[in-house]
Amino acid sequence: MRDFIGRAMMTLYFTVCATLKSGAMIVALRDPTWSWARGISVAADVAALGFLVLIVATTVARLPPVKTAQGIEPRLSALIGCFATVTLIAVPGVQTLPQLELVADLITIVGFTLCIWCLWWLGRSFSITAQARRLVTAGPYQLVRHPLYACEAVVLFGIVLRNPTWAVVAIGAIVICFQCRRIINEEKVLRSAFPEYDAYARATPILIPSISTLRELVFPGAR
Repeated sequence: MRDFIGRAMMTLYFTVCATLKSGAMIVALRDPTWSWARGISVAADVAALGFLVLIVATTVARLPPVKTAQGIEPRLSALIGCFATVTLIAVPGVQTLPQLELVADLITIVGFTLCIWCLWWLGRSFSITAQARRLVTAGPYQLVRHPLYACEAVVLFGIVLRNPTWAVVAIGAIVICFQCRRIINEEKVLRSAFPEYDAYARATPILIPSISTLRELVFPGAR
């Protein structure tokens, strides 16, 4: 029952965020003036919307947890880290230098595209709080243990660059702190739930892929 209530609340929240992002896209598309910069900005919004929709889908269809982190801190860290990030996604961009907007939008597109890739592989194992559902070690998870957090950091950098206000910077710093706590909490749960996780962790970096791993990915079998 607790998992069902949590899933329903998450679904509602992400659906609202996706609706707000859709509304912002509609307003942008109705603007009669058009340019490459505006097209890239809309593409960034499309990528963000795709990520939010995929979060809703994976939240609805997720597997029951095998193990859940105990205590209030893991739950608070997960909720604050997640909600703060998604709230920033839904915030409309402010006017700044056109060159800065272009770079920020390109970074955001890359980040969200990578997030969608990670979430697609994570699939029904996705969760907000520190829970173990199924150990995923393929796709982006063969490069690093927490690729979704790494890609969300790329998105966060793009959002802060696009909205360089003190409030956005402060929220971004808070997000980073709580995302680090989420990683620590998830590591504990995964090690406890899956005996094979230790071997996986020894062979796979936590956030940044090794040069040898990237070389093997680009040039399979090369030495």
